[in-house]
Amino acid sequence: MQTLIHLAVLTLTILVLARALPDVQIKSAGTALVVAIVFSLLNFFLAWFIKALFIVPGILTLGLLFLFLPFIVNAVLLWLTDKVLNTFTINSLGSLFMSAGAITCANAVLSFALRSYAAGHMEVSPGPTRWI
Repeated sequence: MQTLIHLAVLTLTILVLARALPDVQIKSAGTALVVAIVFSLLNFFLAWFIKALFIVPGILTLGLLFLFLPFIVNAVLLWLTDKVLNTFTINSLGSLFMSAGAITCANAVLSFALRSYAAGHMEVSPGPTRWI
């Protein structure tokens, strides 16, 4: 269920980006869904490799790079998605970074919302009776 929610939010984010930024172009709403699926598949298969490349620079910057790592990964994967699909284009580097930032923010908000929903619906048992 979380995967479907993630795909829906990513599709909606891509649709909004295509309307808001003139350098982000998609053919149709169906294309936004295909972009979301391709982006998610690339994320599943390549994000670990991109993160592994940034371990040493992250350590050299005393961990500060790890704060920006989701943004960097999303920018690289969005660029790869642009290169894989002919129906999705990003024409400028600024639009690529703004789109990666928007996707990173949308993922953070979705992750926070899903975690807080799961924490609110956890069943808490009272545990054993304490006699002291």
